[in-house]
Amino acid sequence: MLNNSLVITSSTKYNKIFMVQYEKKKPVEIRCIENNTDSLIGNIYIARVNNVVKNLEAAFVEIEKGTICYYEPSKNREPIYIKRQSPNKMCQGDEILVQVQKDAHKSKQASVTDNLSFTGKYMVLTSGDKSISVSNKLSQEDKKRLLKLGHSYNLSEFGIIFRTNAAIASDKELSNELAILTDNFNNLMLKAKHKTALTLLNQAMPDYLQTIIGLYDSFCIEKIITDNLDIYENIKQAVSLYRPEFTNLLEYYTDSIISLNSLYGIDLDIDKALQSRVWLKSGAYLVIETTEAMTVIDVNTGKYEGNKKAADTFLKVNKEAAKEIARQLRLRNISGIIMVDFIDMDSESNREEIMLALKEYVKADPVKTTIVDMTKLNLVEITRRRSRRSLYEQLNTSIPFI
Repeated sequence: MLNNSLVITSSTKYNKIFMVQYEKKKPVEIRCIENNTDSLIGNIYIARVNNVVKNLEAAFVEIEKGTICYYEPSKNREPIYIKRQSPNKMCQGDEILVQVQKDAHKSKQASVTDNLSFTGKYMVLTSGDKSISVSNKLSQEDKKRLLKLGHSYNLSEFGIIFRTNAAIASDKELSNELAILTDNFNNLMLKAKHKTALTLLNQAMPDYLQTIIGLYDSFCIEKIITDNLDIYENIKQAVSLYRPEFTNLLEYYTDSIISLNSLYGIDLDIDKALQSRVWLKSGAYLVIETTEAMTVIDVNTGKYEGNKKAADTFLKVNKEAAKEIARQLRLRNISGIIMVDFIDMDSESNREEIMLALKEYVKADPVKTTIVDMTKLNLVEITRRRSRRSLYEQLNTSIPFI
Protein backbone atom coordinates (compact mmCIF):
# COMPACT_ATOMS: atom_id res chain seq x y z
CA MET A 1 0.00 0.00 0.00
CA LEU A 2 1.26 3.44 -0.93
CA ASN A 3 1.23 6.28 1.59
CA ASN A 4 -1.34 8.52 -0.11
CA SER A 5 -3.97 6.90 -2.29
CA LEU A 6 -7.63 7.07 -3.23
CA VAL A 7 -9.43 3.73 -3.53
CA ILE A 8 -12.91 3.19 -5.01
CA THR A 9 -14.37 -0.28 -4.74
CA SER A 10 -17.48 -2.19 -3.76
CA SER A 11 -18.28 -3.93 -0.51
CA THR A 12 -20.33 -7.14 -0.61
CA LYS A 13 -20.77 -6.85 3.16
CA TYR A 14 -22.45 -3.45 2.94
CA ASN A 15 -23.67 -3.85 -0.66
CA LYS A 16 -22.43 -0.39 -1.60
CA ILE A 17 -19.53 1.29 -3.40
CA PHE A 18 -17.09 3.22 -1.24
CA MET A 19 -14.38 5.78 -1.81
CA VAL A 20 -11.63 5.68 0.81
CA GLN A 21 -8.84 8.24 1.01
CA TYR A 22 -5.61 7.14 2.66
CA GLU A 23 -2.94 9.44 4.06
CA LYS A 24 0.24 7.88 5.38
CA LYS A 25 -1.46 4.49 4.89
CA LYS A 26 -4.31 5.37 7.26
CA PRO A 27 -7.90 5.97 6.12
CA VAL A 28 -8.93 9.61 6.65
CA GLU A 29 -12.18 9.73 4.64
CA ILE A 30 -14.78 7.06 3.86
CA ARG A 31 -17.70 7.92 1.60
CA CYS A 32 -20.49 5.83 0.19
CA ILE A 33 -20.84 6.76 -3.51
CA GLU A 34 -22.96 4.00 -5.03
CA ASN A 35 -25.90 6.29 -5.73
CA ASN A 36 -25.15 9.93 -6.40
CA THR A 37 -28.87 10.78 -6.46
CA ASP A 38 -28.90 10.29 -2.69
CA SER A 39 -27.20 13.68 -2.46
CA LEU A 40 -28.62 16.79 -4.09
CA ILE A 41 -25.78 19.09 -3.06
CA GLY A 42 -24.67 21.36 -5.88
CA ASN A 43 -27.75 20.75 -8.04
CA ILE A 44 -29.35 23.92 -9.45
CA TYR A 45 -33.15 24.09 -9.87
CA ILE A 46 -35.94 26.45 -10.81
CA ALA A 47 -37.76 26.30 -7.48
CA ARG A 48 -41.30 27.34 -6.68
CA VAL A 49 -41.95 29.20 -3.44
CA ASN A 50 -44.55 27.20 -1.49
CA ASN A 51 -44.73 29.21 1.69
CA VAL A 52 -43.18 32.31 3.24
CA VAL A 53 -43.15 32.19 7.05
CA LYS A 54 -42.68 35.76 8.27
CA ASN A 55 -42.25 35.05 11.98
CA LEU A 56 -39.48 32.55 11.17
CA GLU A 57 -37.94 34.77 8.50
CA ALA A 58 -37.87 31.73 6.27
CA ALA A 59 -39.44 30.30 3.18
CA PHE A 60 -40.03 26.80 1.93
CA VAL A 61 -39.48 26.07 -1.74
CA GLU A 62 -40.19 23.03 -3.89
CA ILE A 63 -37.34 21.95 -6.18
CA GLU A 64 -38.82 18.67 -7.41
CA LYS A 65 -42.30 17.30 -7.03
CA GLY A 66 -42.69 16.56 -3.32
CA THR A 67 -39.18 17.74 -2.39
CA ILE A 68 -39.46 20.77 -0.11
CA CYS A 69 -36.36 22.69 0.98
CA TYR A 70 -35.60 25.38 3.51
CA TYR A 71 -34.70 28.83 2.18
CA GLU A 72 -33.61 31.70 4.41
CA PRO A 73 -34.29 35.09 2.79
CA SER A 74 -32.14 36.98 5.30
CA LYS A 75 -29.09 35.11 4.02
CA ASN A 76 -30.20 35.27 0.39
CA ARG A 77 -30.60 38.90 -0.53
CA GLU A 78 -30.34 38.69 -4.32
CA PRO A 79 -32.85 36.10 -5.52
CA ILE A 80 -32.69 35.34 -9.23
CA TYR A 81 -36.36 35.42 -10.21
CA ILE A 82 -37.64 33.50 -13.20
CA LYS A 83 -41.22 34.48 -12.37
CA ARG A 84 -42.53 36.67 -9.56
CA GLN A 85 -45.91 37.76 -8.21
CA SER A 86 -44.90 41.05 -6.58
CA PRO A 87 -42.04 43.49 -7.30
CA ASN A 88 -41.62 44.27 -3.60
CA LYS A 89 -41.43 40.97 -1.73
CA MET A 90 -41.14 37.22 -2.15
CA CYS A 91 -44.53 35.52 -2.40
CA GLN A 92 -46.02 32.09 -2.74
CA GLY A 93 -45.87 31.04 -6.38
CA ASP A 94 -42.65 32.91 -7.19
CA GLU A 95 -40.07 30.97 -9.17
CA ILE A 96 -36.39 31.43 -8.34
CA LEU A 97 -33.06 29.82 -9.13
CA VAL A 98 -31.60 27.93 -6.18
CA GLN A 99 -28.71 25.60 -5.48
CA VAL A 100 -28.80 22.87 -2.84
CA GLN A 101 -26.16 23.56 -0.17
CA LYS A 102 -27.06 20.99 2.49
CA ASP A 103 -28.67 17.58 2.23
CA ALA A 104 -31.62 16.65 4.41
CA HIS A 105 -30.31 15.74 7.85
CA LYS A 106 -32.32 13.57 10.24
CA SER A 107 -35.53 15.56 10.81
CA LYS A 108 -34.27 18.65 8.97
CA GLN A 109 -35.06 19.41 5.35
CA ALA A 110 -32.40 20.12 2.76
CA SER A 111 -31.44 23.79 2.52
CA VAL A 112 -30.95 25.86 -0.61
CA THR A 113 -29.34 29.16 -1.50
CA ASP A 114 -29.67 31.65 -4.34
CA ASN A 115 -25.92 32.28 -4.19
CA LEU A 116 -25.16 30.00 -7.13
CA SER A 117 -21.60 28.69 -7.23
CA PHE A 118 -19.59 27.19 -10.06
CA THR A 119 -16.48 25.31 -9.01
CA GLY A 120 -13.25 24.91 -10.93
CA LYS A 121 -9.83 23.56 -10.08
CA TYR A 122 -8.54 26.90 -8.86
CA MET A 123 -11.57 28.97 -7.94
CA VAL A 124 -15.28 29.10 -7.19
CA LEU A 125 -17.43 31.67 -9.00
CA THR A 126 -20.37 32.96 -6.93
CA SER A 127 -23.41 34.86 -8.19
CA GLY A 128 -24.77 36.27 -4.92
CA ASP A 129 -21.67 36.97 -2.86
CA LYS A 130 -19.72 39.56 -4.85
CA SER A 131 -16.65 39.57 -2.62
CA ILE A 132 -13.14 38.30 -3.45
CA SER A 133 -11.82 35.80 -0.89
CA VAL A 134 -8.99 33.31 -0.56
CA SER A 135 -8.58 29.91 1.11
CA ASN A 136 -7.40 30.20 4.69
CA LYS A 137 -4.90 27.40 4.05
CA LEU A 138 -2.73 29.70 1.90
CA SER A 139 0.23 31.77 3.04
CA GLN A 140 -0.08 35.53 3.50
CA GLU A 141 2.06 36.08 0.41
CA ASP A 142 -0.23 33.92 -1.75
CA LYS A 143 -3.33 35.56 -0.29
CA LYS A 144 -2.00 39.03 -1.12
CA ARG A 145 -1.21 38.05 -4.71
CA LEU A 146 -4.56 36.38 -5.35
CA LEU A 147 -6.62 39.15 -3.76
CA LYS A 148 -4.84 41.70 -5.92
CA LEU A 149 -5.48 39.59 -9.01
CA GLY A 150 -9.13 39.05 -8.08
CA HIS A 151 -9.81 42.75 -7.69
CA SER A 152 -8.09 43.45 -11.03
CA TYR A 153 -10.87 41.52 -12.80
CA ASN A 154 -13.30 44.33 -11.89
CA LEU A 155 -16.22 41.93 -11.61
CA SER A 156 -19.60 43.47 -10.86
CA GLU A 157 -21.91 40.46 -11.24
CA PHE A 158 -19.82 37.80 -9.50
CA GLY A 159 -17.59 37.02 -6.58
CA ILE A 160 -14.58 34.70 -6.46
CA ILE A 161 -13.26 32.28 -3.87
CA PHE A 162 -9.69 31.26 -4.69
CA ARG A 163 -9.07 27.63 -3.73
CA THR A 164 -5.86 26.26 -2.24
CA ASN A 165 -4.58 25.06 -5.63
CA ALA A 166 -4.77 28.62 -6.98
CA ALA A 167 -1.40 29.30 -5.33
CA ILE A 168 0.40 27.20 -7.95
CA ALA A 169 -1.56 28.51 -10.96
CA SER A 170 -0.33 31.24 -13.29
CA ASP A 171 -2.33 34.41 -13.83
CA LYS A 172 -3.23 33.17 -17.30
CA GLU A 173 -4.52 29.82 -16.00
CA LEU A 174 -6.68 31.63 -13.46
CA SER A 175 -8.06 34.04 -16.05
CA ASN A 176 -8.87 31.16 -18.41
CA GLU A 177 -10.75 29.30 -15.69
CA LEU A 178 -12.67 32.44 -14.75
CA ALA A 179 -13.80 32.78 -18.39
CA ILE A 180 -15.01 29.16 -18.43
CA LEU A 181 -16.95 29.50 -15.18
CA THR A 182 -18.51 32.77 -16.33
CA ASP A 183 -19.64 31.10 -19.57
CA ASN A 184 -21.17 28.27 -17.52
CA PHE A 185 -23.22 30.77 -15.53
CA ASN A 186 -24.38 32.68 -18.61
CA ASN A 187 -25.38 29.47 -20.39
CA LEU A 188 -27.37 28.41 -17.33
CA MET A 189 -29.26 31.71 -17.33
CA LEU A 190 -30.15 31.32 -21.01
CA LYS A 191 -31.37 27.79 -20.37
CA ALA A 192 -33.49 28.92 -17.40
CA LYS A 193 -35.48 31.35 -19.54
CA HIS A 194 -36.99 28.46 -21.49
CA LYS A 195 -37.72 26.08 -18.61
CA THR A 196 -40.55 25.74 -16.09
CA ALA A 197 -40.61 25.43 -12.30
CA LEU A 198 -39.25 22.24 -10.68
CA THR A 199 -36.70 21.81 -13.47
CA LEU A 200 -33.22 20.54 -12.70
CA LEU A 201 -31.05 22.96 -14.66
CA ASN A 202 -27.66 21.62 -13.70
CA GLN A 203 -26.79 18.37 -11.97
CA ALA A 204 -23.66 18.51 -9.87
CA MET A 205 -20.73 16.34 -10.79
CA PRO A 206 -20.67 13.07 -8.79
CA ASP A 207 -19.10 13.51 -5.39
CA TYR A 208 -16.14 11.25 -6.09
CA LEU A 209 -15.21 13.25 -9.19
CA GLN A 210 -15.49 16.54 -7.29
CA THR A 211 -13.19 15.11 -4.64
CA ILE A 212 -10.56 14.03 -7.15
CA ILE A 213 -10.64 17.30 -9.08
CA GLY A 214 -10.46 19.29 -5.86
CA LEU A 215 -7.60 17.35 -4.25
CA TYR A 216 -5.00 19.72 -2.84
CA ASP A 217 -1.63 19.48 -4.58
CA SER A 218 -0.08 19.40 -1.12
CA PHE A 219 -1.76 16.01 -0.60
CA CYS A 220 0.84 14.43 -2.94
CA ILE A 221 -1.47 11.67 -4.10
CA GLU A 222 0.37 8.62 -5.42
CA LYS A 223 -2.45 6.50 -6.85
CA ILE A 224 -6.15 6.58 -7.75
CA ILE A 225 -7.31 2.99 -8.08
CA THR A 226 -10.67 1.34 -8.77
CA ASP A 227 -12.00 -2.01 -9.95
CA ASN A 228 -15.22 -0.50 -11.33
CA LEU A 229 -14.88 0.04 -15.09
CA ASP A 230 -17.62 2.70 -15.36
CA ILE A 231 -16.10 4.71 -12.52
CA TYR A 232 -12.64 4.28 -14.02
CA GLU A 233 -13.82 5.68 -17.36
CA ASN A 234 -15.58 8.61 -15.64
CA ILE A 235 -12.44 9.47 -13.68
CA LYS A 236 -10.28 9.12 -16.78
CA GLN A 237 -12.45 11.60 -18.65
CA ALA A 238 -12.63 14.06 -15.74
CA VAL A 239 -8.89 14.13 -15.01
CA SER A 240 -8.09 14.59 -18.70
CA LEU A 241 -10.14 17.79 -18.61
CA TYR A 242 -9.40 19.13 -15.13
CA ARG A 243 -6.37 17.34 -13.65
CA PRO A 244 -4.20 15.92 -16.49
CA GLU A 245 -1.36 15.51 -14.00
CA PHE A 246 -3.37 12.67 -12.42
CA THR A 247 -3.63 10.65 -15.66
CA ASN A 248 -0.62 8.44 -14.91
CA LEU A 249 -1.78 7.91 -11.32
CA LEU A 250 -5.07 6.32 -12.37
CA GLU A 251 -5.20 2.51 -12.30
CA TYR A 252 -7.89 0.01 -13.21
CA TYR A 253 -7.52 -2.97 -10.86
CA THR A 254 -8.10 -6.38 -12.51
CA ASP A 255 -6.54 -8.96 -10.18
CA SER A 256 -9.01 -11.86 -9.89
CA ILE A 257 -7.21 -13.58 -7.01
CA ILE A 258 -7.23 -10.81 -4.38
CA SER A 259 -10.06 -8.29 -4.52
CA LEU A 260 -9.27 -4.60 -4.17
CA ASN A 261 -11.45 -4.54 -1.07
CA SER A 262 -9.38 -7.28 0.54
CA LEU A 263 -6.07 -5.79 -0.57
CA TYR A 264 -6.78 -2.55 1.30
CA GLY A 265 -8.98 -4.01 4.05
CA ILE A 266 -11.85 -1.67 3.17
CA ASP A 267 -14.56 -3.60 5.05
CA LEU A 268 -12.43 -3.67 8.19
CA ASP A 269 -11.86 0.09 7.96
CA ILE A 270 -15.62 0.66 7.61
CA ASP A 271 -16.35 -1.63 10.56
CA LYS A 272 -13.94 0.32 12.74
CA ALA A 273 -15.41 3.64 11.60
CA LEU A 274 -18.85 2.52 12.76
CA GLN A 275 -17.78 1.47 16.24
CA SER A 276 -18.24 3.80 19.15
CA ARG A 277 -14.99 2.78 20.82
CA VAL A 278 -11.69 3.76 19.18
CA TRP A 279 -8.52 2.31 20.67
CA LEU A 280 -5.33 4.37 20.70
CA LYS A 281 -1.82 2.94 20.43
CA SER A 282 -1.09 3.79 24.07
CA GLY A 283 -3.98 1.63 25.29
CA ALA A 284 -6.23 4.61 25.94
CA TYR A 285 -9.47 4.91 23.98
CA LEU A 286 -12.20 7.24 22.76
CA VAL A 287 -15.94 6.74 23.02
CA ILE A 288 -17.91 8.49 20.29
CA GLU A 289 -21.66 8.90 20.78
CA THR A 290 -23.89 10.79 18.35
CA THR A 291 -27.25 12.20 19.42
CA GLU A 292 -29.87 14.31 17.66
CA ALA A 293 -28.34 17.51 19.07
CA MET A 294 -24.60 16.87 19.03
CA THR A 295 -21.75 14.36 19.06
CA VAL A 296 -19.98 13.67 22.35
CA ILE A 297 -16.45 12.22 22.50
CA ASP A 298 -15.04 10.93 25.77
CA VAL A 299 -11.31 10.34 26.32
CA ASN A 300 -10.36 7.48 28.68
CA THR A 301 -6.94 6.25 29.88
CA GLY A 302 -8.05 2.63 29.45
CA LYS A 303 -5.11 0.21 29.55
CA TYR A 304 -2.49 2.94 29.45
CA GLU A 305 0.01 2.75 32.30
CA GLY A 306 2.41 5.69 32.39
CA ASN A 307 5.67 5.65 34.27
CA LYS A 308 5.58 9.37 34.91
CA LYS A 309 3.44 11.47 37.22
CA ALA A 310 -0.27 11.72 36.56
CA ALA A 311 -0.15 15.19 34.99
CA ASP A 312 2.36 14.04 32.36
CA THR A 313 0.38 10.86 31.72
CA PHE A 314 -2.86 12.76 31.16
CA LEU A 315 -1.14 15.26 28.86
CA LYS A 316 0.35 12.49 26.73
CA VAL A 317 -2.98 10.66 26.42
CA ASN A 318 -4.88 13.85 25.63
CA LYS A 319 -2.39 14.80 22.89
CA GLU A 320 -2.68 11.36 21.32
CA ALA A 321 -6.47 11.61 21.60
CA ALA A 322 -6.53 15.07 19.98
CA LYS A 323 -4.78 13.76 16.87
CA GLU A 324 -7.14 10.80 16.58
CA ILE A 325 -10.24 12.93 17.20
CA ALA A 326 -9.31 15.17 14.25
CA ARG A 327 -9.01 12.06 12.05
CA GLN A 328 -12.26 10.52 13.28
CA LEU A 329 -14.29 13.68 12.60
CA ARG A 330 -13.13 13.61 8.99
CA LEU A 331 -13.28 9.82 8.64
CA ARG A 332 -16.89 9.57 9.81
CA ASN A 333 -17.88 13.01 8.48
CA ILE A 334 -19.18 14.05 11.88
CA SER A 335 -20.55 17.57 11.71
CA GLY A 336 -22.50 20.14 13.69
CA ILE A 337 -21.72 20.55 17.40
CA ILE A 338 -19.08 18.27 18.92
CA MET A 339 -18.18 18.19 22.62
CA VAL A 340 -14.94 16.48 23.68
CA ASP A 341 -14.40 15.44 27.29
CA PHE A 342 -10.64 15.30 27.72
CA ILE A 343 -9.04 13.79 30.81
CA ASP A 344 -8.93 16.45 33.52
CA MET A 345 -5.80 18.60 33.55
CA ASP A 346 -5.05 21.05 36.34
CA SER A 347 -2.25 22.84 34.54
CA GLU A 348 -3.32 25.81 32.42
CA SER A 349 -0.24 25.39 30.21
CA ASN A 350 -1.19 21.75 29.54
CA ARG A 351 -4.71 22.77 28.57
CA GLU A 352 -3.35 25.40 26.22
CA GLU A 353 -1.00 22.82 24.69
CA ILE A 354 -3.93 20.50 23.95
CA MET A 355 -5.94 23.30 22.37
CA LEU A 356 -3.04 24.32 20.13
CA ALA A 357 -2.43 20.70 19.12
CA LEU A 358 -6.10 20.16 18.28
CA LYS A 359 -6.23 23.35 16.20
CA GLU A 360 -3.16 22.20 14.28
CA TYR A 361 -4.56 18.71 13.61
CA VAL A 362 -7.88 19.93 12.20
CA LYS A 363 -6.10 22.13 9.64
CA ALA A 364 -5.76 19.05 7.42
CA ASP A 365 -9.55 18.75 7.25
CA PRO A 366 -10.94 20.16 3.97
CA VAL A 367 -14.24 20.81 5.77
CA LYS A 368 -14.23 23.95 7.92
CA THR A 369 -13.70 22.89 11.53
CA THR A 370 -13.55 25.40 14.37
CA ILE A 371 -12.13 24.76 17.84
CA VAL A 372 -14.29 27.07 19.91
CA ASP A 373 -13.10 26.89 23.52
CA MET A 374 -12.25 24.67 26.50
CA THR A 375 -14.33 24.94 29.66
CA LYS A 376 -13.03 24.57 33.21
CA LEU A 377 -14.24 20.97 33.10
CA ASN A 378 -11.90 20.29 30.15
CA LEU A 379 -14.83 20.07 27.74
CA VAL A 380 -13.78 21.30 24.32
CA GLU A 381 -16.41 22.75 22.01
CA ILE A 382 -15.94 22.09 18.28
CA THR A 383 -18.10 22.94 15.29
CA ARG A 384 -17.71 21.30 11.89
CA ARG A 385 -19.58 22.56 8.85
CA ARG A 386 -22.46 20.31 7.89
CA SER A 387 -23.14 19.48 4.25
CA ARG A 388 -23.17 15.82 3.34
CA ARG A 389 -24.52 13.06 5.53
CA SER A 390 -22.29 11.28 8.02
CA LEU A 391 -21.07 7.75 7.37
CA TYR A 392 -23.63 6.46 9.88
CA GLU A 393 -26.47 8.12 7.98
CA GLN A 394 -25.17 6.97 4.59
CA LEU A 395 -25.34 3.40 5.83
CA ASN A 396 -28.61 3.98 7.71
CA THR A 397 -27.14 2.57 10.86
CA SER A 398 -26.57 3.52 14.48
CA ILE A 399 -23.30 3.28 16.37
CA PRO A 400 -22.89 -0.02 18.23
CA PHE A 401 -21.16 0.20 21.59
CA ILE A 402 -18.13 -2.09 21.49
